Amino acid sequence: MRLSTAFVLIGVALLVMGALALANPFAASLAVTSLVGIVFMISGVAQAWVEFKAGPHQGRRRNGLVALLTIVAAVWLLANPLAGTLSLTILLGAIFFLMGFVRLAMAASLRGAPFFSLVLLSGVASLAIGLMVLFDVGAAATTFLGVLLGIQLLAEGAALVAFGLISRQRGD
Repeated sequence: MRLSTAFVLIGVALLVMGALALANPFAASLAVTSLVGIVFMISGVAQAWVEFKAGPHQGRRRNGLVALLTIVAAVWLLANPLAGTLSLTILLGAIFFLMGFVRLAMAASLRGAPFFSLVLLSGVASLAIGLMVLFDVGAAATTFLGVLLGIQLLAEGAALVAFGLISRQRGD
């Protein structure tokens, strides 16, 4: 199979998964929460293993505490994905809100620059998304993560299809 064909096939698969995530954002939100829980579990166990293998060193207790907290967070997310989805949604809402402020500050320093309006628009959009999520966490918690996942999968899928088609035209 040619590399360009593989890109197109993977891109189409991502497009389908993105459409499915947008069709059922609640299930996709729970899937994101479970995936984050799995990643935290792997990370926490790996950190703990490294700490036990490393032997005595400065900061060992702090590193061990981080490993333990990561494992606890993983267990909590995996044992109760609905509550985990709510927590992750609040966290992402706060991040979007703060990113909006940072981008607005960046835009203020770029006044008169060629792409000032794009940075300003990005800041306003992030701030608005953050506010919408934080002011209606209950509604956002059931769909927000799934919608973000769906949009990301659609964007990645479209990019891979385009990359595959461009590669095919170039003869790669």
